[in-house]
Amino acid sequence: MDKVLIVDDEKTVRYAFKRTFEDEYEILEAENGEEALSILERDIPDVILMDIRMPVMDGLTALRTIKQRSSDIQVVLMTAYTDTGTAMQAMKEGAFDYVIKPFENAEIRQVLQKACHLSRLQGQVREADDKTPSSAKTDYIVGCSRAIIAVSKLIGQVAPTEFPALILGETGVGKELVARAIVQHSPRTAGPFMVVNCASLPDTLIESELFGYESGAFTGAVKQRVGRFEQCQDGTIFLDEIGDLPAPMQAKVLRVLQDGSFERLGGKATLYTNARVIAATNRDLLEMVDNGEFRRDLYHRLNVFPIHIPALRDRREDIPLLAKYFLSRFGQAITPPVTDITPEALNKLHDYYWPGNVRELQNVLRRAIVLARSATVTADNCQLDISVSVEKSERYSISALIDESFLEGDDSPFHQVISKVECVLIKKALALSGGNQVKAAKLLGINRVTLRKKMELYSC
Repeated sequence: MDKVLIVDDEKTVRYAFKRTFEDEYEILEAENGEEALSILERDIPDVILMDIRMPVMDGLTALRTIKQRSSDIQVVLMTAYTDTGTAMQAMKEGAFDYVIKPFENAEIRQVLQKACHLSRLQGQVREADDKTPSSAKTDYIVGCSRAIIAVSKLIGQVAPTEFPALILGETGVGKELVARAIVQHSPRTAGPFMVVNCASLPDTLIESELFGYESGAFTGAVKQRVGRFEQCQDGTIFLDEIGDLPAPMQAKVLRVLQDGSFERLGGKATLYTNARVIAATNRDLLEMVDNGEFRRDLYHRLNVFPIHIPALRDRREDIPLLAKYFLSRFGQAITPPVTDITPEALNKLHDYYWPGNVRELQNVLRRAIVLARSATVTADNCQLDISVSVEKSERYSISALIDESFLEGDDSPFHQVISKVECVLIKKALALSGGNQVKAAKLLGINRVTLRKKMELYSC
């Protein structure tokens, strides 16, 4: 049973909450933020439901301290005052949600359910001292950055539903890992989960792979074969690299998404599946739609709940956790075991651009473990493509584009910082679009007139 800590200085509020939800959750109580922090020293709830305005210690102050101690605990703040400034501050400080009193029981029940789902998901994060068996086959979503916490929140929100999900991100960021996390926390966790890589199958085979075929459908079809959609009844099918799906198959997948119907290759009988579809791609599907390469109706069917996974270079604060996690997974395979990594090695990993993302980091650390001559991985053991590290890291990192000295002093004009960054982004967009201003404007999310004005303004 999930554990909820209710924090409110009004005893009647705590009493009413306990009476309503005591059959669904294990309830703890505190009358202010200070008492809540005291409870956390001996007991860890899954969710904290906390008032903002309280004596001794208010909710926002308590929230900051709670998040410093553990990002796994989901905090829902509540208040009787509709203050948008406070609401934005609460979400900025890491609150899971912000609700206004008085609220309906159904409303708070839904919020608690989602928060508990996310709390369980975040509990998978493993640090170096996690005792994960080296033989374990399960991967985990590891990280403490705001970006990866946001991804985890989206997973927790979509997992209990039956909606399709579209996972977006570069190669190697962990799209299949996110798909598996969605399934693991969904009502279909006991059902089949099947992965189809649309990019790896020839056009001539993908239809039979997805929908099956009847005996005699083509030369060599000596007996009937059941396709993946049919096999995934009551389960989930993961269509990886959906952007590479051939045009004829796009229409057939659209039909399955619309009403669950399909026919086997060479068959006449209409079959049905209730398989849930999760898709992923590293391509820009909307651009493919505009170019006539991907069906617009299929895009909208898939894009019900998009989840964008950030590149590793955009969440570098997660690199130490990831490094220690991979050491805990693979370091035990070496005799003697490799269990630690030097600060210099972590700095080296931090400064790298990571074009291959988390998958590349995993492979680098596997090699480093083999090269290590002791129980500790050193910087020399971490063999990276230095040209990538220097050229791309310094070239595209926003922090590297702005000299620290440029921001020193009270008279430093902030708009000059903005113009410097915008100019670099404009040049990058123009380079990617081959100098085509229309395409560059689209990449930047602005119109061509605005782009030309900024080019003239910044002389870039």
